[in-house]
Amino acid sequence: MERVLYGLVILFVGILIGSSGDTLSCGPVPVEGLLIVDGSAWGGSSDENQSIHRYNYEFTLYNNGQDDIYITKVEPLLAESRFIISSQDSVSRLINSNVAAGYNISVNGSIELFTENLSKEEILDIQPIVYVNISSTQTIPYLIHET
Repeated sequence: MERVLYGLVILFVGILIGSSGDTLSCGPVPVEGLLIVDGSAWGGSSDENQSIHRYNYEFTLYNNGQDDIYITKVEPLLAESRFIISSQDSVSRLINSNVAAGYNISVNGSIELFTENLSKEEILDIQPIVYVNISSTQTIPYLIHET
């Protein structure tokens, strides 16, 4: 009889734990920290080779948190595209700078694209950056656009 009682208690506790996950969840928690507040991209052909297009970008990171954030590296993650020539390592930027609460920092760089035989519209459709990882005490992924 004791075994049956223990079994029922364990079963009951398991059901309570399993069903309480949704009721105990508080949903998404707003996170203070870095935001991309401004950005631009422009391009043009390389001076040395007309088949190489240079995709230049610049964006501003704003610290909307209460504490300063020390940024070590900003790494735009490249899309998988046969047109992207630049390597992942070549687009990473070492920052090693403190961004005080309420202040911002600009990050810029360029990505080389092989655009031989592509129309202007096809070149504009290439979106080489998918995410931007910002390294500090943790890596923060930031979605640029849906793929």
